[in-house]
Amino acid sequence: MDAKKDGSPSEGRLKRVTLQDIADVAGVKKMVVSNTLNNTRSVAPATREKILQIAREMNYIPNFAARALTTGRTGIIAVMSGPLSEPYYANMVELLEEQITEAGFNLMLMRTPNEVKDLVNATGRIAIDGAIAVDMQGLVNEFRSHPTIPCVSISTSEQSFVDSVIVDLSASVEQAIGLMLAAGRERIAYLVTARILEMDTEVRARTYRASLRKANRVPEIINVMTDDSEVVELKFKAYIEEHGCPDALLCQNDETAMCAFRGLKDSGYVVPNDVLLVGCDGQRHMRYFEPPLSTIIQPMAEMCEAAWQFLQQRIAQPGLSHQAATFEGKLVIRESLCPTPRP
Repeated sequence: MDAKKDGSPSEGRLKRVTLQDIADVAGVKKMVVSNTLNNTRSVAPATREKILQIAREMNYIPNFAARALTTGRTGIIAVMSGPLSEPYYANMVELLEEQITEAGFNLMLMRTPNEVKDLVNATGRIAIDGAIAVDMQGLVNEFRSHPTIPCVSISTSEQSFVDSVIVDLSASVEQAIGLMLAAGRERIAYLVTARILEMDTEVRARTYRASLRKANRVPEIINVMTDDSEVVELKFKAYIEEHGCPDALLCQNDETAMCAFRGLKDSGYVVPNDVLLVGCDGQRHMRYFEPPLSTIIQPMAEMCEAAWQFLQQRIAQPGLSHQAATFEGKLVIRESLCPTPRP
């Protein structure tokens, strides 16, 4: 039964908290509550904080469908990223969430092609106000034929059909390779976990190849074709057993670098004396290894802030020319890149 005999809601169904409910408790008009929660007009700081506190205490849940009908917007921003089990993506999503929620919007995670296809092909209804993709070029391509849905890409390359936030890692990769060459290392390899990194279009692979060609060295790409940590370690150890061990190693990201470090140790090699090692992403716990591991830091906070600013501008002005911003990576040199140079 949906209701008790006296007409009150049954125990199994709770009454939805409305804007009017919050207004009654706060002693203000309903419009003031709406302006506060939807961030549509300025509200006195003390009143705003009081309303937000009451909304939290009453477990207010926004009605996005109603908002879409009245304003043409849902207040929802989709974020597309890789698995949150990887610290890089988890950090990026957390930083984006801070930006998005502070502006009064809500974040919705999307990670599969089917989810995105359903979104961009939706007709007769408003699903989201915009999207931000973190290193997900394949999913960004779904927006090529649907320019009415604002989308911003965060990656190492610019996308011509959406707004782009680019991180340029080329100078830092070149610097790391230069240190390896200066230390007299002969076999400088690149350990990667994905097919796309076989191509010269990816900034790390492109810079690695160019740096080795300039030094008259032969590139050695070790592609384990998986991002499963245990499998990466096992495949890397198998490679060492079959081909011998490189004496310097650039890794696609910090997760790969940590797997490589374990594989080297298990195979009897010492970092940095036997093998120089550097990762990429700037994970904080890289410095807690022994020896501390070098990495290329990406300015994640600044990148996420720029992406959110781009998306807000695109939502407000759909006819803007495509926007792009480039941020530089920074090599953090730790002991894993600092051996005594070989004769």
